[in-house]
Parts: sequence; structure tokens; C-alpha cells
Amino acid sequence: MTLRDLLALIGRNALFFIVIPLICGIAGAVFSWGFLPDQYSASTSVYALAKSANQNQSSVSSSDLSASQMIANDFTQLVNNEQIRNKTAEAVGMSSLADYDVAVSSSATTRVMRITVTGGDPEKAAGVANELVGQLQTVAKRVMDIEAVNVISPAYAPQSPSGPNRVLNTLVAFVIGLLIALALVLLREGLDNTIRSDEMVTELLGVPVIGRIPRVKTGE
Repeated sequence: MTLRDLLALIGRNALFFIVIPLICGIAGAVFSWGFLPDQYSASTSVYALAKSANQNQSSVSSSDLSASQMIANDFTQLVNNEQIRNKTAEAVGMSSLADYDVAVSSSATTRVMRITVTGGDPEKAAGVANELVGQLQTVAKRVMDIEAVNVISPAYAPQSPSGPNRVLNTLVAFVIGLLIALALVLLREGLDNTIRSDEMVTELLGVPVIGRIPRVKTGE
């Protein structure tokens, strides 16, 4: 199928490419704004000092940064540990942290790590983040080669939601509608045996068209 054929196909089925994407886009918007609750992210920054680190060293070596990345990976495992999550939930007066996502990230150029908690309540998200750091301080000193986990900046309740991205959800639904419309049109075209041009006759039968019979309207 050439580009010209594709454009002709779209032109013949323009209604599909208008109605279906609009329906999907509207459905995505209604679902995003009407049913998806706001999500809030609260972050706290910490600095983990390994026992082997030279506290008087003014520069940061590549080995320090590598160790920091390993500690961040360890912290990622720890914050998802069931025992730590249960203790954190109990400390902040919650039954569980099932509705809260926890992420640990670190920069490639510093030893500062950021712990981010995302959930439906801004106050609880901040409380969970700060309590998780407290739990990590205890566990890291006991089971890891960590001298201290110092809090650089505690988590505060965010004033505005961080998600969901409702505009993006609507655009994705619209694009899905376009793909559905294209699939339906191609399926319809594949099942349609109507001959619409001389070229189709030549391609189908392998012989050239030598004449046409005009359509005569009834009554003429």
C-alpha cells in the first residue's frame, strides 16, 4: 500500500479517525479526573557515612561514590523489607504501607541519597518518609558497615499533588483510539472485495482494462 492509498483509505474512513479517538480521549479524561485520586510525594535527603570513610577527607573519591551507590541499593532493599515497613506503619498509626510507594535515589556525583514516599495523603506521606529514615538509621548501624545516617532535610507535607499526570493519560487514550481506528479500518479494508479502480482490475486479473460500461440511472 502506497502513501497515496493510505491517505485515500483515511479519507474514506474519516469518521472512524474522528469518533473513536474522541471517545477514547473523553473516556480517558473522565477516568483520570473522576476516578484517579491525587498522589502526593514527600522526600527526605540523608547522608550515609560508612565506618571506613575518612571523615577528614575534603574531596570525594570515585570509591566513595561507588560505595554510596551500593548503600543506596541496600537502602532500596531495606525500605521494602516487610519488618521495617510494618514497624514504620505502626509508628505512624497505620495498619500497613500497602498504598504508599517508596523509592531511594542517589546522584552519581554526591553521597546524598533521597528517599521519596508517594501516597494519597500528604501528611502521612511525609510522616512515613521521616519514620522510614529513623528505622533505617537503627538497622543500618546494626547490620551494615554504616557509622551514621544523617538527615540533611526532613520530609514535609507537599502542598500540591505530584500525580497522576491526567493530561498525559488523556493523550495516551486518544492515541490508543487512533490505533484502534486504524486497526478497524485495515481489517475492514482487508475484508472488502469491492473493485474501485482500473488498477485493481489489472492487479487482480492480470489483464488491462479496454473499456468501461457507464452507470445509467433509472429513468433516463
